[in-house]
Amino acid sequence: MPITPLSYHEVIEACDQPGCPICRIGTRAAERYLAGLIYDSVNDVPTRAGLRESLGFCHEHTWRTPEAGESAPLGIAFIYRDIVNTLNKRLKQVTFQPSGPAIWRQLKGSVGVEGKNASVAKLLEATAVCPACARRAEMEGLAITAVTDALAQNDPRLLEKLQQAGGLCLPHLRQALDKAPNQTAFDHLVNMTSARMEALIVELDEFIRKNDYRFQHEGFNEEADSWLRAIRLVAGNERP
Repeated sequence: MPITPLSYHEVIEACDQPGCPICRIGTRAAERYLAGLIYDSVNDVPTRAGLRESLGFCHEHTWRTPEAGESAPLGIAFIYRDIVNTLNKRLKQVTFQPSGPAIWRQLKGSVGVEGKNASVAKLLEATAVCPACARRAEMEGLAITAVTDALAQNDPRLLEKLQQAGGLCLPHLRQALDKAPNQTAFDHLVNMTSARMEALIVELDEFIRKNDYRFQHEGFNEEADSWLRAIRLVAGNERP
């Protein structure tokens, strides 16, 4: 199975910094998407229709849009004027639905039944996923395929770079194991991550030991940021 050239080289480049390279590629992809949309797509009819369905972006990416360049404020104004107008029209269509006596409301709540106004509230919900999240997931998927295809071929350069970066985070490791095209790729992923976990456990133990008042005079070394690397391993890279 051929390696995807662009994604492969992006993975290699992303490994130049510590932390999961797939996380880094996904974050960059979302940032590029937002910048491109704000710069030249705010008046594109299909784009605006999609943004009305998604009600813009998720919380994370909404607050990334002001960083999308000098034209960001105007682009945001166009997008959110459309969204606010859409929401206002929906809001004017809703009507109160009484839920009945208090005892009945309590009973419904105890068995997990939604109140009668739940369907009304859904009129104000997004009907599509955040497009920046979708782009991030798409590019992460391509990058994971590039990684597993390269590992399946025992690519020495990628093996070295992945070890240098610290391997994949747990969420992307799960996806990579699921996509592994052969035993070779699967074993590389398992063995690399297991070795990393074992080394990390040793460093965490040392970090914990040195926080004991009896050993604080020793000072910290490589284990000083082991707690942060443990978070990155289990949850993924922090997002700027």
